[in-house]
Amino acid sequence: MKKNILITCAVIHFILSVTVLAQENMKGYGSCSLCGMRLDDSRNRMLIEYDDGTKLDMCSMHCTAAEFAAHREKTLKRLWVSDYNSNKLIDAKKAYWVIGGNKSGVMTKGAKWAFEKREAAEQFIKDNGRQTTTFDEAMKATFEDMYIDIKITHAKNAAAHIATDDIETIPECIYCGMNRHQYAYSRALVIYDDGTVVGTCSIHCAAIDLTVNMNKPVNSVMIADYSTRKLINAEKAAWVIGGEKSGVMTKRAKWAFEKREAAEQFIKNNGGQISTFDEVMKATFEDMYEILR
Repeated sequence: MKKNILITCAVIHFILSVTVLAQENMKGYGSCSLCGMRLDDSRNRMLIEYDDGTKLDMCSMHCTAAEFAAHREKTLKRLWVSDYNSNKLIDAKKAYWVIGGNKSGVMTKGAKWAFEKREAAEQFIKDNGRQTTTFDEAMKATFEDMYIDIKITHAKNAAAHIATDDIETIPECIYCGMNRHQYAYSRALVIYDDGTVVGTCSIHCAAIDLTVNMNKPVNSVMIADYSTRKLINAEKAAWVIGGEKSGVMTKRAKWAFEKREAAEQFIKNNGGQISTFDEVMKATFEDMYEILR
């Protein structure tokens, strides 16, 4: 009888200690032990506990997988993940996981969300798509996505760094020699996968560079917002072809805007037509022929 009571007490103590551990790590959250991301609003934060007593807060399955890969010699004792709906920490290996869907993931292009109850996971899928899976499948998918995630993150960081001082770093167009500060409203930046960055005065000269280096994989093409001079993603920009304003290195002007409303307002004042990046590139090469005739 006494032995049974002791066993029962030990079990209760273990359950309470686990519960307290999870609850304590709900307070204040802090930052990811790997990437430093704040965990205040992370629906995918995780808590690692190793056999040696080390406890690590992680922002996502991505950083958790990276931690495991970096410390294969350590033995995992417990792993917790935040329930997507309640933010309560639950057993990651017993959770119902959803891979993908419409919601943006944390530190990854392919989202991975955990749910304490299957019904909640199934409801999420009805609203956002994709499929339920196990912890092992979610971890496998995390490693499969990791190279793409790293490329995306590095590209964003590189582009953000260059975009802050690109005119100072590259003051003149590499092809025509025009001052990029003077043409800050039309300047472009081509970033290649190998880290090469080319600054030009316009989409015209950027198109030349893309042609000269057509065998090099392109990471991104950035273009100045006509109004703000801020560099934006050229493929996502709202473009205007034509109008009364004189173009840069071309007879038919091509201007980029971060917001469609700004492009439409420009057209009201100066004429031209709304276009996509593909249409602008096509028009750019067509105009090159006219210039060279």
